[in-house]
Amino acid sequence: MILSLSGCASNTAVQTTVNSNPKIVSTSVAICEILDKLGYDNVIGVPETSSESMPERYKNVTSVGGAMSPDYEIIKSLSPDLVLSPKSLEESLANNYSAAGINSAFLDMSSVEGMYSAISSLGDLFGREKQAQILTDEYNNFMNTYKQNQGSEKSVLILMAFPDGFYLVSTENSYVGNLVKLAGGKNVYGADADSDNTGVLQVNPEDLIQKNPDIILVYAHYSEEDAFSYMKNEFKTNDLWQYYDAVKNDKIYYLPSEKFGMSATLDWMEALDYLKPILHGE
Repeated sequence: MILSLSGCASNTAVQTTVNSNPKIVSTSVAICEILDKLGYDNVIGVPETSSESMPERYKNVTSVGGAMSPDYEIIKSLSPDLVLSPKSLEESLANNYSAAGINSAFLDMSSVEGMYSAISSLGDLFGREKQAQILTDEYNNFMNTYKQNQGSEKSVLILMAFPDGFYLVSTENSYVGNLVKLAGGKNVYGADADSDNTGVLQVNPEDLIQKNPDIILVYAHYSEEDAFSYMKNEFKTNDLWQYYDAVKNDKIYYLPSEKFGMSATLDWMEALDYLKPILHGE
Protein backbone atom coordinates (compact mmCIF):
# COMPACT_ATOMS: atom_id res chain seq x y z
CA MET A 1 0.00 0.00 0.00
CA ILE A 2 1.24 3.48 -0.86
CA LEU A 3 -0.13 6.26 1.30
CA SER A 4 0.73 9.93 1.51
CA LEU A 5 1.15 10.89 5.15
CA SER A 6 0.54 14.57 4.51
CA GLY A 7 -1.73 14.88 7.51
CA CYS A 8 0.87 13.76 10.01
CA ALA A 9 4.25 14.18 8.39
CA SER A 10 6.33 17.29 8.61
CA ASN A 11 6.74 20.01 5.99
CA THR A 12 6.05 17.96 2.88
CA ALA A 13 4.09 14.78 2.31
CA VAL A 14 5.98 11.58 3.02
CA GLN A 15 5.11 8.80 0.61
CA THR A 16 5.52 5.51 2.35
CA THR A 17 5.44 2.08 0.76
CA VAL A 18 4.29 -0.51 3.28
CA ASN A 19 2.42 -3.79 3.35
CA SER A 20 -1.11 -4.14 4.69
CA ASN A 21 0.16 -4.76 8.24
CA PRO A 22 3.35 -2.69 8.52
CA LYS A 23 5.92 -3.29 11.25
CA ILE A 24 6.09 -0.09 13.28
CA VAL A 25 8.66 1.36 15.64
CA SER A 26 7.43 4.23 17.80
CA THR A 27 9.97 6.44 19.58
CA SER A 28 7.30 8.26 21.62
CA VAL A 29 5.12 7.07 24.49
CA ALA A 30 2.36 9.45 23.33
CA ILE A 31 2.41 7.87 19.87
CA CYS A 32 2.32 4.41 21.48
CA GLU A 33 -0.84 5.48 23.32
CA ILE A 34 -2.43 6.48 20.02
CA LEU A 35 -1.45 3.21 18.34
CA ASP A 36 -2.94 1.33 21.30
CA LYS A 37 -6.23 3.23 20.99
CA LEU A 38 -6.27 2.35 17.31
CA GLY A 39 -5.93 -1.31 18.33
CA TYR A 40 -2.71 -1.79 16.41
CA ASP A 41 -0.62 -4.81 17.41
CA ASN A 42 2.29 -4.90 14.97
CA VAL A 43 4.51 -2.52 16.97
CA ILE A 44 8.00 -4.02 17.17
CA GLY A 45 9.91 -1.21 18.92
CA VAL A 46 9.07 1.34 21.62
CA PRO A 47 10.99 4.02 23.53
CA GLU A 48 12.78 3.31 26.77
CA THR A 49 10.70 4.89 29.50
CA SER A 50 9.87 4.69 33.18
CA SER A 51 6.44 6.10 32.43
CA GLU A 52 3.43 4.09 33.55
CA SER A 53 1.65 5.43 30.48
CA MET A 54 3.15 2.78 28.22
CA PRO A 55 0.17 0.66 27.11
CA GLU A 56 0.07 -2.91 28.40
CA ARG A 57 -0.13 -4.06 24.77
CA TYR A 58 3.50 -2.94 24.24
CA LYS A 59 5.05 -3.62 27.65
CA ASN A 60 7.17 -6.53 26.36
CA VAL A 61 8.15 -4.95 23.04
CA THR A 62 11.84 -4.30 22.29
CA SER A 63 13.17 -1.00 23.63
CA VAL A 64 14.91 1.20 21.05
CA GLY A 65 16.44 3.68 23.49
CA GLY A 66 15.50 7.17 24.59
CA ALA A 67 12.95 9.25 22.73
CA MET A 68 15.41 12.04 21.98
CA SER A 69 18.30 9.76 21.03
CA PRO A 70 17.05 6.35 19.91
CA ASP A 71 19.47 3.55 19.09
CA TYR A 72 19.58 3.45 15.29
CA GLU A 73 21.37 0.09 15.20
CA ILE A 74 18.65 -1.55 17.25
CA ILE A 75 15.95 0.04 15.10
CA LYS A 76 17.63 -1.11 11.89
CA SER A 77 18.05 -4.65 13.25
CA LEU A 78 14.28 -4.83 13.75
CA SER A 79 13.70 -4.12 10.02
CA PRO A 80 10.65 -1.90 10.55
CA ASP A 81 8.51 -0.73 7.66
CA LEU A 82 8.15 2.67 9.33
CA VAL A 83 9.44 4.57 12.36
CA LEU A 84 7.12 7.17 13.91
CA SER A 85 8.59 10.09 15.88
CA PRO A 86 7.33 13.52 17.01
CA LYS A 87 7.78 16.35 14.54
CA SER A 88 9.56 18.39 17.22
CA LEU A 89 12.52 15.98 16.93
CA GLU A 90 12.68 15.93 13.15
CA GLU A 91 15.68 18.23 12.92
CA SER A 92 17.77 16.01 15.19
CA LEU A 93 16.55 12.61 13.96
CA ALA A 94 15.68 12.80 10.25
CA ASN A 95 19.20 12.76 8.83
CA ASN A 96 20.20 9.87 11.06
CA TYR A 97 17.19 7.83 10.00
CA SER A 98 17.98 8.56 6.37
CA ALA A 99 21.66 7.65 6.76
CA ALA A 100 20.69 4.34 8.36
CA GLY A 101 18.22 3.58 5.58
CA ILE A 102 15.27 3.75 7.96
CA ASN A 103 11.88 4.83 6.63
CA SER A 104 10.38 7.44 8.96
CA ALA A 105 7.53 9.89 9.40
CA PHE A 106 7.19 12.70 11.91
CA LEU A 107 3.86 13.35 13.59
CA ASP A 108 2.76 16.81 14.67
CA MET A 109 2.31 16.38 18.41
CA SER A 110 2.79 20.06 19.25
CA SER A 111 -0.94 20.76 19.40
CA VAL A 112 -4.19 18.94 20.05
CA GLU A 113 -5.34 19.70 16.51
CA GLY A 114 -2.11 18.37 15.05
CA MET A 115 -2.39 15.18 17.07
CA TYR A 116 -5.88 14.46 15.75
CA SER A 117 -4.73 15.09 12.20
CA ALA A 118 -2.04 12.48 12.85
CA ILE A 119 -4.62 10.08 14.30
CA SER A 120 -6.74 10.40 11.17
CA SER A 121 -3.77 9.69 8.89
CA LEU A 122 -2.63 6.72 10.98
CA GLY A 123 -6.17 5.35 10.90
CA ASP A 124 -6.03 5.45 7.11
CA LEU A 125 -2.58 3.84 7.04
CA PHE A 126 -3.46 0.94 9.32
CA GLY A 127 -7.04 0.33 8.19
CA ARG A 128 -8.28 1.62 11.54
CA GLU A 129 -10.53 4.38 10.17
CA LYS A 130 -13.40 3.51 12.54
CA GLN A 131 -11.18 3.62 15.62
CA ALA A 132 -9.66 6.91 14.46
CA GLN A 133 -13.13 8.36 13.89
CA ILE A 134 -14.20 7.38 17.41
CA LEU A 135 -11.25 9.32 18.83
CA THR A 136 -11.97 12.30 16.57
CA ASP A 137 -15.63 12.31 17.61
CA GLU A 138 -14.57 12.36 21.27
CA TYR A 139 -12.41 15.38 20.50
CA ASN A 140 -15.19 17.23 18.69
CA ASN A 141 -17.82 16.41 21.33
CA PHE A 142 -15.57 17.59 24.15
CA MET A 143 -14.72 20.88 22.45
CA ASN A 144 -18.39 21.48 21.64
CA THR A 145 -19.34 21.13 25.30
CA TYR A 146 -16.25 22.69 26.86
CA LYS A 147 -17.65 25.87 28.34
CA GLN A 148 -15.47 28.81 29.23
CA ASN A 149 -16.69 31.25 31.83
CA GLN A 150 -17.67 34.60 30.45
CA GLY A 151 -15.58 37.60 31.37
CA SER A 152 -12.36 39.30 30.41
CA GLU A 153 -9.65 37.19 28.82
CA LYS A 154 -6.74 36.55 31.17
CA SER A 155 -3.24 37.28 29.87
CA VAL A 156 -0.76 34.50 30.54
CA LEU A 157 3.02 34.11 30.59
CA ILE A 158 4.11 30.48 30.19
CA LEU A 159 7.57 29.45 31.35
CA MET A 160 9.28 26.12 30.70
CA ALA A 161 11.67 25.53 33.60
CA PHE A 162 14.87 23.51 33.55
CA PRO A 163 16.34 22.02 36.73
CA ASP A 164 19.82 23.25 35.87
CA GLY A 165 18.95 26.89 36.40
CA PHE A 166 17.25 28.53 33.44
CA TYR A 167 13.90 28.87 31.75
CA LEU A 168 12.42 29.52 28.31
CA VAL A 169 9.20 31.25 27.32
CA SER A 170 6.56 29.06 25.65
CA THR A 171 4.53 30.49 22.78
CA GLU A 172 1.21 29.39 21.30
CA ASN A 173 3.19 26.99 19.09
CA SER A 174 4.12 24.83 22.07
CA TYR A 175 1.81 22.12 23.37
CA VAL A 176 1.21 23.87 26.70
CA GLY A 177 0.69 27.12 24.79
CA ASN A 178 -1.88 25.36 22.62
CA LEU A 179 -3.70 24.08 25.72
CA VAL A 180 -3.83 27.58 27.19
CA LYS A 181 -5.25 28.93 23.92
CA LEU A 182 -7.92 26.20 23.82
CA ALA A 183 -8.76 26.96 27.45
CA GLY A 184 -9.36 30.64 26.65
CA GLY A 185 -6.14 32.25 27.88
CA LYS A 186 -4.20 34.92 25.98
CA ASN A 187 -0.49 34.17 25.73
CA VAL A 188 1.59 37.35 26.02
CA TYR A 189 3.97 35.69 23.56
CA GLY A 190 1.69 34.61 20.74
CA ALA A 191 2.47 32.66 17.59
CA ASP A 192 3.71 35.83 15.87
CA ALA A 193 6.58 36.08 18.38
CA ASP A 194 7.84 32.64 17.33
CA SER A 195 9.49 33.14 13.94
CA ASP A 196 10.98 29.62 13.70
CA ASN A 197 7.89 27.83 15.08
CA THR A 198 9.83 25.97 17.76
CA GLY A 199 7.30 26.83 20.45
CA VAL A 200 9.90 28.34 22.80
CA LEU A 201 11.85 31.58 23.03
CA GLN A 202 14.83 32.83 24.96
CA VAL A 203 13.71 36.32 25.97
CA ASN A 204 15.92 39.04 27.39
CA PRO A 205 14.93 40.77 30.66
CA GLU A 206 14.27 44.07 28.88
CA ASP A 207 11.54 42.45 26.82
CA LEU A 208 10.12 40.48 29.72
CA ILE A 209 9.78 43.56 31.89
CA GLN A 210 7.39 45.08 29.35
CA LYS A 211 4.93 42.24 29.86
CA ASN A 212 2.58 42.25 32.81
CA PRO A 213 0.46 39.09 32.63
CA ASP A 214 -2.45 38.35 34.91
CA ILE A 215 -1.17 34.83 35.41
CA ILE A 216 2.17 33.02 35.20
CA LEU A 217 2.16 29.29 34.40
CA VAL A 218 5.27 27.18 34.95
CA TYR A 219 5.89 23.66 33.68
CA ALA A 220 9.00 21.51 33.79
CA HIS A 221 11.03 20.32 30.83
CA TYR A 222 12.18 17.45 33.06
CA SER A 223 12.93 16.75 36.76
CA GLU A 224 9.84 18.60 37.93
CA GLU A 225 10.81 18.94 41.61
CA ASP A 226 14.19 20.55 40.88
CA ALA A 227 12.86 22.68 38.02
CA PHE A 228 10.06 24.10 40.15
CA SER A 229 12.40 24.65 43.09
CA TYR A 230 14.64 26.73 40.84
CA MET A 231 11.72 28.85 39.57
CA LYS A 232 10.35 29.47 43.05
CA ASN A 233 13.74 30.76 44.12
CA GLU A 234 13.96 32.84 40.93
CA PHE A 235 10.64 34.55 41.65
CA LYS A 236 11.68 35.17 45.24
CA THR A 237 15.20 36.52 44.71
CA ASN A 238 15.25 38.16 41.25
CA ASP A 239 14.09 41.78 41.45
CA LEU A 240 12.84 41.60 37.86
CA TRP A 241 9.78 39.62 38.91
CA GLN A 242 8.73 41.94 41.70
CA TYR A 243 7.18 44.32 39.14
CA TYR A 244 4.72 41.68 37.93
CA ASP A 245 1.14 41.83 39.18
CA ALA A 246 0.99 38.04 38.89
CA VAL A 247 3.85 37.78 41.40
CA LYS A 248 2.42 40.43 43.71
CA ASN A 249 -1.00 38.77 43.62
CA ASP A 250 0.38 35.23 43.99
CA LYS A 251 -0.98 34.18 40.61
CA ILE A 252 1.83 31.76 39.78
CA TYR A 253 0.75 28.19 39.06
CA TYR A 254 2.98 25.14 38.68
CA LEU A 255 1.56 22.66 36.21
CA PRO A 256 2.04 18.92 36.91
CA SER A 257 4.17 17.08 34.38
CA GLU A 258 1.74 14.19 34.06
CA LYS A 259 -0.73 16.59 32.41
CA PHE A 260 1.55 19.21 30.88
CA GLY A 261 4.49 17.87 28.92
CA MET A 262 6.35 18.52 25.71
CA SER A 263 3.99 16.69 23.36
CA ALA A 264 0.26 16.31 23.00
CA THR A 265 -1.26 13.23 24.61
CA LEU A 266 -4.73 11.73 24.81
CA ASP A 267 -4.97 13.15 28.36
CA TRP A 268 -5.39 16.68 26.93
CA MET A 269 -9.01 16.92 28.14
CA GLU A 270 -7.88 16.49 31.74
CA ALA A 271 -5.31 19.26 31.16
CA LEU A 272 -8.00 21.64 29.90
CA ASP A 273 -10.17 20.88 32.93
CA TYR A 274 -7.14 21.61 35.13
CA LEU A 275 -6.62 25.01 33.47
CA LYS A 276 -10.25 26.10 33.57
CA PRO A 277 -10.41 27.26 37.22
CA ILE A 278 -6.97 28.87 36.93
CA LEU A 279 -7.98 30.99 33.94
CA HIS A 280 -11.65 31.56 34.69
CA GLY A 281 -12.22 30.91 38.38
CA GLU A 282 -14.18 28.11 39.98
